[in-house]
Amino acid sequence: MRYYEDTNYYYFSTEPSTDELERAIVVENSKEYFKQMMSEGLRPEKSAYMNIVKYSVLAVFLGAVALMIFFSSTKNVAGALYTFAGLFIAFGIFALFPSKKPVQDLPGRAKLPRVLGGAIPMLIGLAVLIPTLMAHVWGFSKAMVAGGASWFVIAALFFIFYTVSQIVRQNKTSGHTVTGKCIGYVKMLDSDSNNSSVRTVIGAPVFEYSYSGETYKAFQDDNMRTGVLKPAVGESIELNIDTSDPYNICYRKNTGARVFAFVMSFIALAVGIGLFCYLPNVNDDQGVSVGTMGGQVRLAKAKFDDDLIESYAKTSDFTIGYYTVVSTSEQDDSVIVELSNGKKRTIPASDKDKYYDGAGVYIVKPADGSGGFSFMADEWEYTGSHEVQYG
Repeated sequence: MRYYEDTNYYYFSTEPSTDELERAIVVENSKEYFKQMMSEGLRPEKSAYMNIVKYSVLAVFLGAVALMIFFSSTKNVAGALYTFAGLFIAFGIFALFPSKKPVQDLPGRAKLPRVLGGAIPMLIGLAVLIPTLMAHVWGFSKAMVAGGASWFVIAALFFIFYTVSQIVRQNKTSGHTVTGKCIGYVKMLDSDSNNSSVRTVIGAPVFEYSYSGETYKAFQDDNMRTGVLKPAVGESIELNIDTSDPYNICYRKNTGARVFAFVMSFIALAVGIGLFCYLPNVNDDQGVSVGTMGGQVRLAKAKFDDDLIESYAKTSDFTIGYYTVVSTSEQDDSVIVELSNGKKRTIPASDKDKYYDGAGVYIVKPADGSGGFSFMADEWEYTGSHEVQYG
């Protein structure tokens, strides 16, 4: 991978180890690169057409984020999911168009064909869109499991394709060798430590070498490591290079890392396929709730039938009635609830919010007169064969 002297994406150092002062410099470098990217992203283009395209894309992105926040705040789960899916599909379509600006070859960026770079976000969007559209047909639980299974499969396929592309790229370096001298190291923050209190610094040696009368400076992009970096500055070693792309070098194969990547990818693929196979056993009988910025939203009520009632009542002889809450009043540490059948029930104070005026309640009474029990209609749906008495 070509070494660029004019980027803040990584920091160039001649020290094989990283002390606290240099770590601080690397962190600051990363911040500067982010600011630079934001500045370039917002800077006006030279032509009116490019400005229209650029700011239209930005407006769509910001509008989609605002819509997702709005839908989540108003507990509109479907709206938030449709917007999320649409954003990824649009991003995938946009990624298919070639960039008119030269793009620097930087570590940590997958080198996949443009069609795959666009297909991955589109597949992610479709993995959200299709289950959301079919949720009322399949059931909410089944739709959620199908979406999760799709994400596992997409992630597995992405890492398989990425690892294969890295192997193919490395194999291209096997035909020619040159002698390269280590002139220093590129250092950057490990993206895997973004959520850690102490950010990890990784790095790789930069080599200077000549090929066909030209001098090159490059490093092996898949050889980023922590700790003391090797070889030492000034040391020369043999490098394998790709004659069609002399910046593509290799001196360490990293076979173990690639085997690990394949194993994890196939595990993810197996999990995804396993979830798809499990779909026929998934239903909404236990109820489905999701969290939003506006609070919990119940998508499907839990089901209770005669078998469940019998497991509690220890008898198959019972009556079930549906009533509404007329009023509530507090008494000591309890709450007295008056129902539409004229009866009163005592409930714990902690359940008061569930028994709002007009709330529906299923009351189950065993025929032997033993204590009955209730199910809130907001949370439960009766699917048994007994006739429900309304009052």
